[in-house]
Amino acid sequence: MSRTMTRTAFGLAAACLGFGSLGTTPAWADSLEGSSATYSYTCEDQVDDLSETMNIELYVGAPAEAEVGQEIEFQMEPNDYNYYSYTDGGEITSGTLTVDVELGGEAAPTPTASASTESSGGFGGNNEETFDESALFGTFTPSAPGEVTVSPGDITIDVEQSQGPSTTVCSPDSTTDALATVNVTGEPLATETPADEGAGGDSSEEPVAADDGPPQGLLVGGAVAGGLLVIVGISFFGLMFFFMRRS
Repeated sequence: MSRTMTRTAFGLAAACLGFGSLGTTPAWADSLEGSSATYSYTCEDQVDDLSETMNIELYVGAPAEAEVGQEIEFQMEPNDYNYYSYTDGGEITSGTLTVDVELGGEAAPTPTASASTESSGGFGGNNEETFDESALFGTFTPSAPGEVTVSPGDITIDVEQSQGPSTTVCSPDSTTDALATVNVTGEPLATETPADEGAGGDSSEEPVAADDGPPQGLLVGGAVAGGLLVIVGISFFGLMFFFMRRS
């Protein structure tokens, strides 16, 4: 099936307009600080063996300061990326745009974090995408003090057509720079690792107790067996005695 690369058109003017339209995000998200940079990306079709290399401009923002245990909101906004769709697959009816950020530093809770947004409607006859890239917000929560650096990562575009779904994954060709840095303060959050290890230590002693169990069971079994033998023996002698008296 023939497939074609479709280019988005998301300019700086639209970016500024998008930033100004945020009204439902948390209050502390208004203090996002970050920067933009352009990197070489390779976008690969996940259905056919197709790929294309291009330059993609990205903005990454995050609050400059946060506290341990506080949910931190970040933003990553790609500009001028490409994705694949079926040439004769019909109109694109829906889509999902997902972006990943690489987290670094001693306070990074995970290696990556992600954000996604759904298309606001069909792409029309010309497949003009309806993603709102300015709505790409995600969160992460640090459990230790220190720095968290936020760098651009993969971009994944999923679209639906009558012909079927298409997925394009765009990955940076080299290590990207930290475009935002969060300074996390506070005390490290307590972990349950020691308690878990203690529980494991207690459970390791249980097999020892279980090993002592079988001898006790054997003794009990022996006692029962002995009791039965005695009872049978008594019953046997009782019967013998009875018969002996009748004889």
